[in-house]
Amino acid sequence: MIISLSKTELKQYVGKQLDHFFPDKYRLEGKDVDTAWELAFDRLEYCFQHISRTPYTNGNETYFYHLHSDQYSQFLYFLSNSLWKLSQNQVICDKLIYLNKILNGFFYSYKCELPDIFFFNHPVGSIIGNAAYSDFLVVSQNVTINTGSGELGEPSPSIGKFVFLAAGAKIIGDFPIGDHVAIGVDAMVYKKRIPSNSIVYRDETGEIIVRPYVKDIAQTFFVQ
Repeated sequence: MIISLSKTELKQYVGKQLDHFFPDKYRLEGKDVDTAWELAFDRLEYCFQHISRTPYTNGNETYFYHLHSDQYSQFLYFLSNSLWKLSQNQVICDKLIYLNKILNGFFYSYKCELPDIFFFNHPVGSIIGNAAYSDFLVVSQNVTINTGSGELGEPSPSIGKFVFLAAGAKIIGDFPIGDHVAIGVDAMVYKKRIPSNSIVYRDETGEIIVRPYVKDIAQTFFVQ
């Protein structure tokens, strides 16, 4: 993977941002941080390999630009999630998530298990809860997904593969969302099961419509 800064430079860059906004005694350092750092790059590269958009590739290689806010937000997620799973280093994980909120106005938890392959499509103002996600997820701006739990305490709702969430889309409740589903602009799924190969949209009267859908919007963001 080609990166706009070396790993050493990028680590200094992230560390300086954390020190600027959170000037306490805790630093971005330690064996657990070093290990999580490498894991985050591995996960980022794997994710970017599946994204078809030009900024994510440079020739035949993946490309990470530290000033591309969507890419940087994904990196902060992978770093914080990897670190949490390794050592539950809560202070640094909290800082990384808080940094993302400051820079992008976007919230997800480092405990959230986002899929291996996903795409943030300018997700300013979005809140991504601890649901059960699948690969090829696309999240746009002002999206809301609640945090829920199933009968056995597992994260819910379950969200299938190739789900596209347009600006202002909302998923509230614990009912599953199938594969190849598009939830349109300002459309809300409220405690409703959505079958695979469906589109959910708000019509001119404001009514929420669910109907079969042949076109797969999410697929256009990923390598086929």
